[in-house]
Amino acid sequence: MNLKQLRYVLVLAHEGSFAGAAELLNISQPSLSQYVKKIEQQLGVQLFDRTGGVVRLTDAGRIYIDAGRKILDIEHHMCGQFNDLAENKTGSIVIGTSPYRSAVMMPLIARKFQEKYPGMHLVVEEMTTKELHEAAERGQFDLCLTLMPVNEQACRFEKITEEELILAVPSSMARFNAKTVKERKYPAIDAAEISNKPFVMITDKQWMQLVLNNLAEEYALSLKKAIVVKSLEAQIEMVRAGVGMALLPSGIERFCMPGEVVFYSLVQELPKREVVLVQRRDHLNTNVINELINIIKETQW
Repeated sequence: MNLKQLRYVLVLAHEGSFAGAAELLNISQPSLSQYVKKIEQQLGVQLFDRTGGVVRLTDAGRIYIDAGRKILDIEHHMCGQFNDLAENKTGSIVIGTSPYRSAVMMPLIARKFQEKYPGMHLVVEEMTTKELHEAAERGQFDLCLTLMPVNEQACRFEKITEEELILAVPSSMARFNAKTVKERKYPAIDAAEISNKPFVMITDKQWMQLVLNNLAEEYALSLKKAIVVKSLEAQIEMVRAGVGMALLPSGIERFCMPGEVVFYSLVQELPKREVVLVQRRDHLNTNVINELINIIKETQW
């Protein structure tokens, strides 16, 4: 067993097909097939079930993958420690997060990290929350910024901040009877004031939309659907264009120019989400990764 073989098997297990894995590994499909057959012959077991046109791990394959990940983590940790000792801090750290958090959180993290480690760089992989959780469990990232809940058996995590919801209103529609409420960042309005107002909505599977739907049901609000989009980025652009208002996570403000959008809190208490830093439980951190974790934890969100 060598590290090259381990990586080939890990990629094949992740992709579920020889064609997809070969493309990622930049080798021919027959070459990859021969590599895997050779590994299986050396071990005396079958790692993959190839029936039905889909490549699936056997029980022996799962044992190999689990051990392989640990070996690669140890190798990654060892190389990182050697770099630290030589004070030749070069290389990359892979962070998984959502497109929204990539835009809101990563600029601050990247700037501080570059100031301290100019020879290194961060690689950001953007995915949905569900995809992030699955990838974190596989050990695909060095770090993952995502939302609770996570699989506590497979992953360790630390709370970074809480995400609250705010009302983003085009300046042309900002005609509300707002008041100051203690511990609220923005002036607060009663939920009744948003009834019959045009809303830029997001698909029902998104948390913000579920909260808005529950709010409308609880307080008998009539919400006017101006447009339905699939992303936060599209929502804020629609608000900026004056199409309607939207319930959005805090932090979105930095994408708006002064005077374009007015932000409000609601008098009614809305649920918050925990943003957490996640790693696979058996992931070994280099000193540099630990420094990056400290940067993330110490940043004021």
